[in-house]
Amino acid sequence: MKYCQYCGIVLTCMFLFSCQTHYTKNKIILQAEALLDSNPDSASSLLSTIQHPEDLTECDYAAWCLHYTHAQYKLNKVLTSDSLIHIAVEYYDKSNLSKYSGTAYYLHGCILRTEQRNKMAMEAFKEAENILQLTEENDLKGLIDFNIAYIYMQDELYNQALKYFINSLHYFQLSKNIKYQAYAFRSISDMYFQLNYPLNKVLNYSNLALKASKQIGDSINYYSILARQGELLYNKDAERSKEYILQGFKYFPESRPYYAAILSYIYSVLNKADSAYFYNQISINENKKENFNNIKNLACAYLAKNQGNNALAFKYFEKAYSDRDSIFQQRFRSQLYRIDKQYDVSKKEEENTKLRIGNRNNVIVITMLLIIVLLISVVILFLKNRHKKKLGIISKEKQQLEFAVQLKQIENNQKRELLLSKLHNRIDNTLRINQLKMNILNPEKQVDFMKEISTQSILEKEWQYYIDELNQLYDGKLVHLLHEFPKMTQSDLVVVALICLNIDITDCCSLMNMNINTLYVRRKRIKIHLGLNKDENLEDWIKSKIN
Repeated sequence: MKYCQYCGIVLTCMFLFSCQTHYTKNKIILQAEALLDSNPDSASSLLSTIQHPEDLTECDYAAWCLHYTHAQYKLNKVLTSDSLIHIAVEYYDKSNLSKYSGTAYYLHGCILRTEQRNKMAMEAFKEAENILQLTEENDLKGLIDFNIAYIYMQDELYNQALKYFINSLHYFQLSKNIKYQAYAFRSISDMYFQLNYPLNKVLNYSNLALKASKQIGDSINYYSILARQGELLYNKDAERSKEYILQGFKYFPESRPYYAAILSYIYSVLNKADSAYFYNQISINENKKENFNNIKNLACAYLAKNQGNNALAFKYFEKAYSDRDSIFQQRFRSQLYRIDKQYDVSKKEEENTKLRIGNRNNVIVITMLLIIVLLISVVILFLKNRHKKKLGIISKEKQQLEFAVQLKQIENNQKRELLLSKLHNRIDNTLRINQLKMNILNPEKQVDFMKEISTQSILEKEWQYYIDELNQLYDGKLVHLLHEFPKMTQSDLVVVALICLNIDITDCCSLMNMNINTLYVRRKRIKIHLGLNKDENLEDWIKSKIN
């Protein structure tokens, strides 16, 4: 039975193990995975050497799809379809390979976000976040939260965006990834600016981002942050703002018209008309930024004022203030919308959190119930086996006891038969002696009589032996009568012993060498000594008391 149980457990474990999702052992794919972070171009080239990846095994093909999509995303390649990442998502979903399942959902969310399908992207990122909760993949968890924050930022939900940017910074600090920390610091600074936090707090995080970028030699991010600080300071610290904006103008040619407008305004404020005019000409045909026209009009107004053309300066100032009022009204309406939307999102997130907690609690309860059932089953099996073992021990002891009783009974029967045999021999001998006594006057018979007397021992001397044997057979009950009934004598005990051995009255008379009347008198006296009535049967009482 136990052997069958063990076989069942082993087969169940083998079945569960065989149903698990496996990761690839393909050397090319594993080598490409190792190169993904440091050299995605080489990783992509390695994966491209596999001519027909669809012919690989299921686990190898899923890994190929995952890492090839990841390499393309890191290289900023245009992904026209998300079919490859779907294969990885479906293969790793609900598996024990949390890292790869979370990565698959993360990449799927990134592709959806680039396609402006923000709602579906958010769902994919949230799924990745849940899968990776109990893992140590801090870089990946940070990137997921960073992307979720970016979606909130696109929707102008700055409070939610700030929360997730801070979460991403926490994970990047755990992984000690300084490059990612720089981008998180920079984004937190931008959110503080959008939420009208004090400028010193905005600049504090911007400086942390600047320091981290410089530490790892990320020049693009470094000069971008400098230029951003120039934008923040253009109407507070013109000299410092000018230096920072000039760095952005130098390193980012595509944004020169925008930086030129700010520089034109700054130089106008600093009364450097030539420089203001130079940068104004560069920016004059650019109007992409929301507050770009406002800055350009302010720059033109200061130029006209410096040239003494107050009417033109007034015209440009009026346009600048009109643009500013328009921007203010638009932002005010947008802010009302964002507040309402933030409330809806908060409510939705609260509901989702409650649902997630409820589901988690259900899973915990079900798991606990399963554990309890298993424990109860184990306890029942243990108690059942223990009970069986105990019953086996009891049965064995019972058999041993029965055997001992039977053996004792056989020995007692043999002893009783031996005693009876001896007594019957004594009876026969007594009868022969009695016959010889009758013929004692015959001279011929006297010799036989004397010979018989010399060969036979006197029975009276052996009564104690028979009493001791019977007493042993009946567990000391025979001698106990002497203590229970003090009037009993040793000769009374001889009569009781003969009754126990079922010796009839005639044979008792022969053995005790007395006539029958004398024996009946002796029996009546024994009944008196035992406290019996005249009507009570002596044999029945002795059998019930001793046998």
